[in-house]
Amino acid sequence: MTLGQRIQAHRTRLGLSQEGLGDKLGVSRQAVSKWEADGAVPDTNKLIALSKLFGISLNELLQVDGPPPAGEPAPVRRPRAKAVLAGVLVLALLALAGTTLFLAARVTALEEQVAALEQRSQSLDPAELVAGWDFGVINDNEAGQTVKFQVTVARYDPEEEPEVFFLLSGLGVGAKREPADKLPSAQDAGVYTATINLAQWQVSTPFTLSVGFVKDGVEYLQPLADFSFLDRTSSAYEPLWP
Repeated sequence: MTLGQRIQAHRTRLGLSQEGLGDKLGVSRQAVSKWEADGAVPDTNKLIALSKLFGISLNELLQVDGPPPAGEPAPVRRPRAKAVLAGVLVLALLALAGTTLFLAARVTALEEQVAALEQRSQSLDPAELVAGWDFGVINDNEAGQTVKFQVTVARYDPEEEPEVFFLLSGLGVGAKREPADKLPSAQDAGVYTATINLAQWQVSTPFTLSVGFVKDGVEYLQPLADFSFLDRTSSAYEPLWP
């Protein structure tokens, strides 16, 4: 089974479409399709993210066997009758061994990166990702009651555009997750907004507003405020950040 076939099998096992897997990894459906057709190979960060999402090790994803343990003798192969055939086999084995060692070294490096990412995820405080937030009620008789939420990302790097979303929980129907879009005017600053229609919920229903970030395949969630009510004329909330 090829790497692409393994990616497809694990995606199917999780009940994800190609587009759904792409959304979780921050890539397009076409990129996932190329991976599964073995027309392209995911980069290092995406391989790490795939292994974590599928719940398997990088060795299992890449199906690479490491080198034999230290001190373990290499298997003895009987020489063939013909010297030419023996030479060909030796060369083939040497090439295979070199390829295996190269892939094993790559797996080791990837596993070290996974360990570093896990350590980083444990030490990173999601509150440090927020520089500020705000909201405003929009009165629209046709669309119903809507609220515009805004968050500013701390230490924004335009070379590494983060995935940002808002999460409203405790609305009586579970939770509502809304992707946030970067303001076009914010060229050098990470300002993201989302407009959410609350008409389907009773305005007296309390809810918690949180902002989420996806960085290096790890999801962080920072609560911002507890809203006790929100209507066309007034609002009451208890800040949870800073």
